[in-house]
Parts: sequence; structure tokens; C-alpha cells
Amino acid sequence: MTVTELPIGARPDADGQLMIAVVSDSPLARTGLTQFLALDPTVTLESTVDSMGALRQSGVRPDIVIIDLHARHAGEPGVPPWSLLPPGSAAIVLCRPEEPLELRAALHGGVRAFLTRDADAPELLNAVQTVRAGGLHVTAELVEPLMGQALAGAPGGRQSLASREVETLQWVAEGLTHGQISRRMGLTEATVSTYVKRIRTKLNAGNKAELTRRAIELGYLRPHGPR
Repeated sequence: MTVTELPIGARPDADGQLMIAVVSDSPLARTGLTQFLALDPTVTLESTVDSMGALRQSGVRPDIVIIDLHARHAGEPGVPPWSLLPPGSAAIVLCRPEEPLELRAALHGGVRAFLTRDADAPELLNAVQTVRAGGLHVTAELVEPLMGQALAGAPGGRQSLASREVETLQWVAEGLTHGQISRRMGLTEATVSTYVKRIRTKLNAGNKAELTRRAIELGYLRPHGPR
């Protein structure tokens, strides 16, 4: 699987084992991650818990915390889970491609690898070693949405739409319902709704007419029709 790895400043590579904690409220996910990590002899699984609150209460201070953001209880209401990291710990997060994290906030909070639940054992272990070396690991599915955020936040940058968002925008402009769009794009209707909300936020558009006008102004749609 293709990944992007960017150096962000070296962390000391301590002698001995790399201590890791796994946070997920899914027993199946915890078991799978445990089995993956067991393939690396340089890694020791220090703790598996169902929430960041439980990790904090345990008092352990792992080098890396793997946080399953699919979990219902990863953090606390209104509190991003990485803000509960033990001092000195870095985080690897498992998130949904349609709901990427706020990149700058996550990096500032200690997140150093972005994966999805589709990641296989080699990629997870590669991410672990990249984080250990002080690098940043981004799985292929998340490169586009995260880079879109980075470009939007750059000086002179504008809110960029990912390719799937552009496709969604084109279908919306043609008058298709969310259900029709989901069938054409092979997505769930909830995912399409998430895309549309994100597009409206990025383009600062409150209704379909504003959405279409802003898309034409920014070059995402042609004035004579999107397709």
C-alpha cells in the first residue's frame, strides 16, 4: 500500500522494547491489533483498554498509543482523544476517510500516524516504526483529504475539494438526491451527506444555488453544466 512519510523531527530511539497501548471499545478490533503487533519482536503491548479515560486511570505511559476513532468512547464529550495522551506519548489513529481529522489540531496533539481500519499488518508495523523514528505516516486513502486541509490552511490557499467531493458536487448540481448519488458513487447515503456538509462548509454555501455558483467561480463546474 502506498504511503506518505514525512520527517517531522527525530524522537530518541530508546534501547529495548517499544511500549504500545491499544484503545478501542471493540473487542474484535483490540484482538486484531494485538495480533498484528505481536508480529514485531521489538514491540511490547503494555495495555489494551476501551477508552482514553481508562488508559489515563491505568497510569501507564506507553511510547505509542493506537486510538481507534471508530470507537464510541475513544475520548470524552467535546474533548479530542489525543488531548488525553499520557505525557511523552505519540498517537496512531484509525479514522474514516470520509471524516478526516483536523490535521493541525491532531498533529499539535501528538498524532503521528493516520490509518484506516483497512490497514494491514505490514502497514501498521511500518507506521509504528515510522513514528518511533520521529516521522509522519499517512495511509493512501487519507492523503487527499488531509492534504486538502493543509492546502486550505496555507497562506493564499483556498478550500480545496477532494476528488470525491468534486464528483459529489457535480451530481448535486445536476439535481440528484443523496440516495441517487450514493448509488452512482458506490457510497452510503450517510457518507454522501457528510461530503455535502463538508463541501458547503468549504465553499461557504448555504443552499444549492449558492453551492453551484461558488463551484463555478472556483472552477469546479462549467457554467453550461457540470458534465
